[in-house]
This record gives sequence, structure tokens and C-alpha cells, in this order.
Amino acid sequence: MQRKTGLRIFGLLILTALLAPAGVRSQTPATSQAPQTTAIRAGRLFDPKSGTNLMNQVVIIKGDRVADVGPADRVQIPPDAKVIDLSRATVLPGLIDGHVHLTDASVGLQHQMMVALYSATQSLNAGYTTLVPMGSHGGGYADVELRNAIDAGFVHGPRILPAGPLIEITSPGKATFPLDWKPFEPSLYANGPGQFREAVRQLAHYGADHIKITTTGAFYFKPDTGEMVNQELPTLDEVKAAVEEAHRLGLFVASHTYGGPGLKHAIEVGEEDIQHGLAADDEDIKMLVQKNLPITSTILDQRQDEPGDLKRFAPYSRWRIQQVTWKKMMTAGVKLGFGSGAAPVTNGQGRIYNLACQCSHGVQGEMFPVFVSWGATPVYTLRMATMVNAEIIHQQNNLGSIEKGKFADVIAVSGDPLQDISEMQRVKFVMKGGEVFRDELTALGNGALRTAK
Repeated sequence: MQRKTGLRIFGLLILTALLAPAGVRSQTPATSQAPQTTAIRAGRLFDPKSGTNLMNQVVIIKGDRVADVGPADRVQIPPDAKVIDLSRATVLPGLIDGHVHLTDASVGLQHQMMVALYSATQSLNAGYTTLVPMGSHGGGYADVELRNAIDAGFVHGPRILPAGPLIEITSPGKATFPLDWKPFEPSLYANGPGQFREAVRQLAHYGADHIKITTTGAFYFKPDTGEMVNQELPTLDEVKAAVEEAHRLGLFVASHTYGGPGLKHAIEVGEEDIQHGLAADDEDIKMLVQKNLPITSTILDQRQDEPGDLKRFAPYSRWRIQQVTWKKMMTAGVKLGFGSGAAPVTNGQGRIYNLACQCSHGVQGEMFPVFVSWGATPVYTLRMATMVNAEIIHQQNNLGSIEKGKFADVIAVSGDPLQDISEMQRVKFVMKGGEVFRDELTALGNGALRTAK
């Protein structure tokens, strides 16, 4: 009942989006009609498993799933299929951004829902067919309601695996003590293992797909050695309680974790989606490999915060230590995910990764050449954003590659990203679940770009 009520509220809030141009059709499937059959001719098809481009392939799609894929001389195109000719392009699986924020704690919940829709649409049009929000940052359960609205076909958008509010302890800080009013609290605050379990249950009750906890807080760099010191937040027992309860309820666990005891706790309890890890030491890296636990390092936010960090800690910064640690983790064989940390920008404030667009959602592709400059191969980076991320979020049977039975999430670029990884900043074709959202490559598309329903 609560989900249906939320959907009705969301539908009213996005009335303006529902009045988009008539050329945009509904996502809601017509149950009385047979699924649409679509065939894609792929000149080059990137296969994350082999790490190669397969040449002259055909992808057959029925409804929202891939029905067959293989060489053009084997896979026959049904006579009634709609044919999309990408024979001059490189076709890839839809990208997965494993760390985004769709809301920004600005104004009220109604505004947050509109912000979430806009943010998600920007990323979808850039090829990110799946987003994993890592905390609503004051948006309550707006990311959950957006997922519900997309799944119901009310609006167009990417696949969303929301976390809802973060779980945090009451940590040291400089908060204002409320006298006759209660300040807005963007997170769920829990103290003790029992409250952590209760917070996880609340998130599960209101429809979160995973939970995110904050295990490290304030930080500084020792001026003589450059060692990063991170404040430990939850105790080991609190983190363990959250993970146990989440797993019992079928949720996976992510955490904001830089290093120190907070990272060691996350590793010990087996969190399957550790974010950042920029201060992981040699023992941490060894244990991450042994337990096959991933680290998803957001880097564009650290690049943006570099001037501020240097004012406080020069010559040390998060951006600089992340480069060193990330290279060590890659060399050691740590499973490394792709997550941008993209977030909304309100009144010129927020995470601005690209000055030209004053945005972060939609420009995540800038991460690919950065990782290559740090020593990764183009294949490695593409696997991060497809196959590896699908495994991290437990969706490897549905996402991460273009294979029979998986969702028909397909993107394309003009050139070959194995030769020039910057092509991933110029995605020109986007399909999610068999439905085309962007097409600047074929005569059928005529440069179409879908924004919202």
C-alpha cells in the first residue's frame, strides 16, 4: 500500500514531465500485444568476458531481453523485426555507475523528486543504463520512489538500485543544539547494534535495494609523513549488526570508507560494496584480495576538491593519495568498480565535474581516460563499468554484457574505445530494456534524444 501511495504522489509531482512532446511514447508495455522484436547489426561488439571486439554481430531482442546474439552468418534476423543498423559503430553493454547521488537536500521533498528525475535522465542519456544511488543526501526516499515510477512505466529513466538515507552514528561535530525546533536530519542515526538493525529494517521496509553506512568521518594528513588519519565512526559490533541484518533481509551493503579502523571493520565483516578506500594500507589490500571484496573509488569528486584539500594539507590531498592507492590495488588484483560520485548541482553549488555543462551527471565518461592514465588498459576500465559492477551489485545474471537472457541494455559509440578510450565520453546510442532513448547514429533516430516522459 505504501509503495502504491508513493507512486501516486510521484505521478502528481512530475506532471510537467508527463506533458512532454507527443513523440515520446509510454514505457508501460501493452499486455495484449506480442513483445517487439528488434535486431541490431553491430559492426563491433565489445565482449567484456573476452576483452575483445567481436566483429559483424547481430543482436536479437524480444521485449526487454536479448533473445540471441552472434555472428551475422549464424543469427538470422526475423522478417518482422525492426532493424537498427550500427554496423559502422562499436556496440557495448549499457554502463553501470556504481556510485551516484540523485538528490541534494535542497528545498522540499517535491523538489527532490524532480531533481532525482533530472539527474537520472542526464546519466541515462550518457549511456549509464543502471545507477546505484549511494545515499539520498537529504532526499529521504525520493530515489526509491523514482525507481518505483520508472519500473511502473510512469516516467523514463535508468535502472535504479536505491539506498535511501544513509545510516550514521551520532558523530563528533559542530551541530546546532535544537531548542524549540528539530533540524532536518538527512540520515538515519543509529547508536548500538540494536539501532543499526532497526535502521536496516526501516530501509528494507520502505523499499531500499541496498544499504549504505558511513564507517569513517573526519580526516587529516600528518604534515611530516603524509599519512592519512581517518576518524572511526561505528564500532565493529555495529557494522557487523548492520551487515548481518541486511543479508538476512536480502540487501547488499555499501559503505563510505576511506581507511583506518573503519576500513578494517568493513573488510572483516565482508561488506560487498566498499566505497573509496583511498587510504587502504598494504594489509588492507592483502585482505581485500583474499576475501575478493571490491573497492569503488570515486575520483572526479576528489579532483574537484583538490584545491580545497591543498589549502588545508599541502602537499597532500585525497586526489593524490587515491592515485597511489588505486594503482597499488589494481596491481595487487583487488576487484575495482566504477563509480563517479555524480550528484545534482543546485544554484551552481555541488559536484561540478565539467565546467562546460556545470554538471556531474552525464559526464562520468571523463573517468575512463583518467584510469587509463593511471596505468589501466581500456579493456580494464570498460570491464569496471560493465561486468565487474554487475557482479558487485549481484546483477551478473541480468546486466554487464550483451548475452542471451540478459536485459537489452545496449549503447554505442562511433569509434573504437579499445583504441581511444575517450570515445566513452561521446556515447551516441542508448537502449535500455529494448527501448531506444538516444540515437545519433542511424537514419531511424534522426539524432533523437529522449529526456523525460
